[in-house]
Amino acid sequence: MNAGMRTPRFTRRHALGGAGLAALAGALAACGGDPGASVEGAGGDVVEFVFLGDANQRKQFEELFAEFRTQHPEIDLQAAAKSGSWAQFTYSVATQIAGGHPPDIIQMATEGQRLFASKGVLAPLDDLIARDQEEVDDYYDDIHDNLRVWSQKYGSPDGSTYYMPGGYNPIVQYCNTELLDRAGVELPEDGFAWDDLMEAGRKLKAEGAFLMTVEQGYWHDVLPWLTNNGTSSLDEDWTSATINSPEAIEAAEFARALVAKGYSPKPGGAYDAASLMQNGELAAFHDGAYGMVNAARIEMTDAIRMVPFPNNGVHGSPVGWDAWDITAASERTEEAWVFIKYLMSVEGASFFAKAGGTIVPARRSVATSDAFLEGAPEGALCLVDALETATPVPSPERGPEIQDIVEEGWLQIITGYAEPKAQLNRTYDKIGPLL
Repeated sequence: MNAGMRTPRFTRRHALGGAGLAALAGALAACGGDPGASVEGAGGDVVEFVFLGDANQRKQFEELFAEFRTQHPEIDLQAAAKSGSWAQFTYSVATQIAGGHPPDIIQMATEGQRLFASKGVLAPLDDLIARDQEEVDDYYDDIHDNLRVWSQKYGSPDGSTYYMPGGYNPIVQYCNTELLDRAGVELPEDGFAWDDLMEAGRKLKAEGAFLMTVEQGYWHDVLPWLTNNGTSSLDEDWTSATINSPEAIEAAEFARALVAKGYSPKPGGAYDAASLMQNGELAAFHDGAYGMVNAARIEMTDAIRMVPFPNNGVHGSPVGWDAWDITAASERTEEAWVFIKYLMSVEGASFFAKAGGTIVPARRSVATSDAFLEGAPEGALCLVDALETATPVPSPERGPEIQDIVEEGWLQIITGYAEPKAQLNRTYDKIGPLL
């Protein structure tokens, strides 16, 4: 996740344009490259682990790495943080590999898993898993089966295992109970039904406040409306667009209505949702686990209750998850596997959660423990429960281009510049050739 202060166009995995995607695929396919354009790898006997992280996340990871070194001083681990968006991260790593300096382990987001696995730059993990089956089974028994199934379904082009799934992030709502109470709005335990949202918005507007934000970020804003109405942007196999389904059109119409009635700030602004809540101007913002960081930042943890995203009779959420792999060119496979097993362990997962990780731990025993929940707002377990009905963020090889197209079309709708059905039909037509 990116840092707290941000415009509402924040997305979990920001898009990479078409030209950038082509360059990324080319870099992955390359056997060599211009060393001057690459990022120097660790080299020698050092195990290099690359991850996406801002200053806050780098601090969390460094604490984790330091703890690992106390247990495995024989392994020289070098952590390399890359800043920016996930698209920029994958491009940087691809360029590093093409330049002849591959890292050993990559923390890979959902959106890059199919692309990297399909380009032959990762090593199959099956032999390592079979050798340490007891440890792996202990991990699998403690994570939701969806994580294992999805990692295999969407991250393997040939049936081999290339990724061990890690922490995940769905979308839930963070609600200011004090403002809702003042406006006379009851907050259901299971989150708002769409039928109740308009009345809640009317009451909050009378108090001079907004109900919630409506924006165009793909994971953060568009997909929650779709998945909570029984659909997504693509089908389950990521081979056909469903962005113009009746359910998607209905979701777009509803999101637009919230803006048109003044129950949401105008889309596309530079406001910060958490700060609006702190000022008493916003009843709810939605986010993944990073919302807990923002709740603490605005010193409103005790006033916030977390609930599922508003639904139209079907609970759902987009979800993305991190995964750990070993590059095919790594000369330190055994050492890399030791670190991955540490990340999978209860001890490693608990240590990272206590350090303030901004994803939900994959192990349910850790995600439901004080290591993750201590100091969290009331209702934080809805992040864990969301995995039961969640839908993976659609991430085909040309997913970043599709994301851009969906975001652009959705923005036209919620700002009132395009009629939902006509615009989503145009969006569907643009996506088709990319699949």
